[in-house]
Amino acid sequence: MNTIDYTSLSEAITELSKIGLKEIVTKLENILENNEVEKPKLHNRKEDKTTSYYRVNLAEEELEVITNVFLDLEVGSLTEDGEVGNSTDRYVKLLNNWSNINGETASL
Repeated sequence: MNTIDYTSLSEAITELSKIGLKEIVTKLENILENNEVEKPKLHNRKEDKTTSYYRVNLAEEELEVITNVFLDLEVGSLTEDGEVGNSTDRYVKLLNNWSNINGETASL
């Protein structure tokens, strides 16, 4: 099952909204609203969305757009000397999280 955490999903919505990718943002918002994975009965933070995961059902092309956005943000966060900047670690983590999801392929 392709899942992603709340923070990665929320960050993608924020970053894609900034650059006007409304169609993908709408799909991500739909995932956030409708695709939460049920937490185990003994989970101690059931109402805390930051501990939630969501099923992702996006096409390969949409996932590629998202990973490219975070790749660009990661590269842009480096200093002029190519050193790690203040937000580089955050973008690396987000890029890795989104890169680990397999997209759906269209059936013929």
